[in-house]
Amino acid sequence: MAALLVAGTLAAAALAAPAQNGTGGAQPNQPPPSATPSPTPAPRALPPVASRVRIQRLACATLCAPSGAARPGSLLRVRGRAMRRGDEVAFLGADGEADDVSAAPTKRRLLSLDVRVPLAAVTGPVVVVDRDGVPSKPAPTPLAVEPPVAGAAAAPSIDVDVQAPRAFFDAARPMRVSYVVHDSHAVSVQVELVRETDGAVIARWTPGEVAPDTPQAVQWDGLAGGAVQREGRYSFRVSATDADGLRASSAQSTEPQPGLDPDEFVFLRHQFPVRGPHGYGEYGARFGGGRGHQGQDVFAACGTPVLAARGGTVKIRQYHSAAGHYLVVDGERTGTDYSYMHLREASLVAKGERVRTGQLIGYVGSTGRASACHLHFELWEAPGWYSGGAPFDPLPSLLAWDAAS
Repeated sequence: MAALLVAGTLAAAALAAPAQNGTGGAQPNQPPPSATPSPTPAPRALPPVASRVRIQRLACATLCAPSGAARPGSLLRVRGRAMRRGDEVAFLGADGEADDVSAAPTKRRLLSLDVRVPLAAVTGPVVVVDRDGVPSKPAPTPLAVEPPVAGAAAAPSIDVDVQAPRAFFDAARPMRVSYVVHDSHAVSVQVELVRETDGAVIARWTPGEVAPDTPQAVQWDGLAGGAVQREGRYSFRVSATDADGLRASSAQSTEPQPGLDPDEFVFLRHQFPVRGPHGYGEYGARFGGGRGHQGQDVFAACGTPVLAARGGTVKIRQYHSAAGHYLVVDGERTGTDYSYMHLREASLVAKGERVRTGQLIGYVGSTGRASACHLHFELWEAPGWYSGGAPFDPLPSLLAWDAAS
């Protein structure tokens, strides 16, 4: 971290004064950077960013199947190195993202962590995502997951699991909750989304009668009443009533768990854009910076993935002799423009393309006038980037997104 900050200070000092020598963006009241021809190398598939977390083996600890395989609800022990850095455990299932789910560890140790196997988890690879957002290599052996044992009960009982501990507005995959009702017959079900801060019911689904012991799911896009909801903790509450009038609710359950319960998640409007170890530039690398610096420099290794902090539509994708490869995104439902500069090569998304929060849009680089690898990031108020808006200091937002996501 110290080395990154020093590099940021040296870069800012070396590139001071006139606009054309800045580390990103033009000075206020000047026209936007114009496109100039530039050779565009093909993006490399594997950026040089690796997690310090290493998985050595997986072991089912409690509620295991007789074969030793895990089941939904089992406590899984993940052994390896640097496990205290683990932020999420991702269960990847088959190829593609459709059946991917993740869960926050219930306990972290230096050489192991514990996690509850989510309800929707299926047999497949397991990775640990560290606190910088970088996934580890998969465990040497895929995790075998057997389905839960079906069985009748005197009254309905309910298992509920969210797809991931965090949900981002306008992400490619909306927040999804899976649930199973255990009973001897079909039951009538209602699902509610509850805001934890005040107990308000934000959304409600009424799927009607569902078959017992059959996985079901609903998803939420972050909107209610046409408005983006506030950030914070939310939970899904599933209620079931059987033919005899016996009623059960997932809110009645079970033993308290450390951290978030399986039906809870944190909703966020933005995702931090640098997915890897990083540091914040000081002095001239900050907004203003004594030379009209219009953004914040975030220093990271060249090749570190850059994600869209907020979904939206690409307004500009160009090359400029000072800003290098850069991208401007009109943020969905914000009126704010998000600008990413000094990318390693041309952005992975084209002008006019719709991007989603957390989508990979490029890699940290040092193109243009930059003496160190970094992302120069700008925020512009409505009506936007060099179209009547003005830049504002992005550092408070970056720090908040970094802490939350």
